[in-house]
Amino acid sequence: MRFLGLNQDCAEQIEEEKKFITYKVSDLENKKIGFEIKCRGETQMFTPEQVMGFYLKKVKTYFEKAGLTSNEMVLSCPTYLTNSERQAYLDASEIAGIKCIRLINESTAIALTYGFFRKNDLNKDKARIVAFVDFGHSKLTVSYASFKPGKMKILGTHSNKNLGAR
Repeated sequence: MRFLGLNQDCAEQIEEEKKFITYKVSDLENKKIGFEIKCRGETQMFTPEQVMGFYLKKVKTYFEKAGLTSNEMVLSCPTYLTNSERQAYLDASEIAGIKCIRLINESTAIALTYGFFRKNDLNKDKARIVAFVDFGHSKLTVSYASFKPGKMKILGTHSNKNLGAR
């Protein structure tokens, strides 16, 4: 969620994100922001952390329906997030009643997945350098990683948080 960890001091970024939403963003206490959402005929105010918490809780129910139960998750987040934005992810998981055992960058998560599924293709003597391009809805991220059997290293990452398909 693009609003996680933002507050009234982030007016420029909030104004940019408002172009792409259909609900009202309001100022709350302690410089926080909230969303006015009409639910069952009643207007309610939710923080971005609460909305993400609701989403994580829903994701958890999908796994429970499949017979997988756990109160622990690893969450990935964009590499460009600030500490307050990263803390908002942790707050959202707490709202959902889920323990976030690790918060990792999306580029690290992608590289770990690649390394796991390509481990038999890797050469122990020569590192394989792979570029990962994530052109998404609202951002572009390019990351480079080095792979050897049992080893992965992120060599570099660059993101543009406002260049995407939207």
